Amino acid sequence: MKSEPVNVIPEIETNPVVFQQKEPEKKWKTVVKKYANRYFIDAFSGMAQGLFVTLIAGTIFKQIGSWCGANSGFGALLILIGNIACTLMGAGIGVGIAKKLKAPDLVVFACAVAGFLGAFLPDKVYNLLSDGSFSLKAVAGSITAFKVGAPGNPIGSYVSTLIALEIVLLIQGKTKLDILIVPLTVMFVTIISMFVAYPAIWFIKVIQKFIEISVTAQPFIMGVVISVVMGILLTMPTSSAAIWIAIASGSTSDAMMLAGGAAVVGCAAQMVGFAVMSFKENGVGGLISQGIGTSMLQIPNIMKHPLIFVPPIIASAIVGPIATCVFKLRCTAGGGGMGTSGLVGVFGAVEASKGVVSDANIALAIVFLMFVIPAVVSLLLRILFEKKGWIKGEWMKLDV
Repeated sequence: MKSEPVNVIPEIETNPVVFQQKEPEKKWKTVVKKYANRYFIDAFSGMAQGLFVTLIAGTIFKQIGSWCGANSGFGALLILIGNIACTLMGAGIGVGIAKKLKAPDLVVFACAVAGFLGAFLPDKVYNLLSDGSFSLKAVAGSITAFKVGAPGNPIGSYVSTLIALEIVLLIQGKTKLDILIVPLTVMFVTIISMFVAYPAIWFIKVIQKFIEISVTAQPFIMGVVISVVMGILLTMPTSSAAIWIAIASGSTSDAMMLAGGAAVVGCAAQMVGFAVMSFKENGVGGLISQGIGTSMLQIPNIMKHPLIFVPPIIASAIVGPIATCVFKLRCTAGGGGMGTSGLVGVFGAVEASKGVVSDANIALAIVFLMFVIPAVVSLLLRILFEKKGWIKGEWMKLDV
């Protein structure tokens, strides 16, 4: 018996359709992330380092000098050194940004000039244009009239340094004449930068005015907002010190000083809050490194367990309005974004509040708003959150 042939139908290979993300979109996101990190995270970090070694260190020196007595030889010397350091703020910012962005050595040194000029030129141009009396001669005249101790505008330094840096990097290394071309190019570019920086200066002035009006009208609400926002900025990978100096340094109004008081206690609440609530896990070393160092050490833990961020934020929200409405605490631009870091914020609060707030109230405000209340609130909230199962103590362990 013959078996009939079986018709075999050949298999047709099918390739599954894979939908892939468009390559241009990936590249666009990568580019945005790259430059956002470069110009806001890295550049602001370098800016903060420049501020610390000039304006902030100089402010501390001046404070110590005033305690020694301005009429004594030693006290007067400390104040003079502090004033010179403050005047060099722009140069420090220029070097800090260029170094952080990994510029060659010669470019780093040249950016000291860009940062220093940027601290004064753009601000003078803005003021003269606003008055309708702008001329290059007027700009030159206003610059020569500045006094030792005046730091200038950090935003002008920031913008001028970045523009000079990026342009000079395009030509650096192309010839054997870098030793001349690099510094001369930086100086010429700085002249252009004093006009390019105008929108940034204008924007900061608008923020200043908004804060002054808002703090005057609603000190309680703005006390909460400023305290919480500045506290978060201090703990996040940004520079709260650089941001607050940029916002507050151009204003001498009492409302801005009050805003500085809310800012400094908000930053202190983050630092002291994390230091105390994680004492069980990190001991005395963690207490000191966070309490007078920086709460930024907790960033890796916050990224994994965001709820540990809540207790210090609540502490910031509590102490902010008490500072603005009860104690009327003031703080300088240099101390507002520092909190208890190196006790710079404490010195800034004393300096700005002296003569306006009684010595007893200054002392009470510093002790309770910067240390006692943040410590107690954060510790109690840790206990509550642990009982609820929302956080665990080991989540705050530092790898130091």
